[in-house]
Amino acid sequence: MNKKPARKADELLGRIIEIVRRTGLGGFSLDSLAPELGTSSRMLVYHFGSKDELLGRIVYELRNDIVDAFERRPTGTIIEDIDLWWNHYRQNLVDMQFFFHLATRSFEEPDKFTDFSSTAVDLWVSYFYRSLQGVLETDEEAHALARLVLATVRGLMADLLITGDVARVEGSLEEFKSLVRERCGYSAEA
Repeated sequence: MNKKPARKADELLGRIIEIVRRTGLGGFSLDSLAPELGTSSRMLVYHFGSKDELLGRIVYELRNDIVDAFERRPTGTIIEDIDLWWNHYRQNLVDMQFFFHLATRSFEEPDKFTDFSSTAVDLWVSYFYRSLQGVLETDEEAHALARLVLATVRGLMADLLITGDVARVEGSLEEFKSLVRERCGYSAEA
């Protein structure tokens, strides 16, 4: 089996991620990417398939890299994990734009985005769950709270992307963290 095309695709993907983080979703097309990569849109289709397939690879790669990096850290409190997640995406808003765009595309064509849909929730729920193990009475409660945390921080991130109202969104995040602290029996400082 020839691994050269796969290596070329991996190399291109790294460069594509750098470009799209700089240009954002508005600059995302195979025709606009190709010249910056010194290739043609036809070769990008060869390596990645459609624009949607490339978008899926970008989101998958970004998310997996981040989850892996976060999980290599020692387990902290759920509040520390929320802050880590929030601060990362606050500094990388384009990553979330791509995530929400792909989520929308998966609503439109679910069969086309099964890989994305099958992992979009579970990886992050597992990440948040690890800091809740043993904190709540049951694993079911920990999983439920982990899922609620993910839904809330993603919802607040969508709010931030839509409104740009940093003060109110982050005020709501602080209120949510207070509720989580109370549910987990943490002091206000935790």
